[in-house]
Amino acid sequence: MEANVTDQDFIDQKEIAEILSVKPKSIYYLMETDTSFPKPLVLSPRIRRWKKQDVLDWINSKLE
Repeated sequence: MEANVTDQDFIDQKEIAEILSVKPKSIYYLMETDTSFPKPLVLSPRIRRWKKQDVLDWINSKLE
């Protein structure tokens, strides 16, 4: 069974921070304070990745 996933499908904390023009630590603040912020895929205790489309959808919902 082969997954249909590309490198562009997931982004890390640093990439989200760049999109939002904030510091990477601010992403953890968003995770704690905004229940609508997308949940990450936790690969290990130190590695988290987010679906890029989920993050973009979340940003668009904030702009509405």
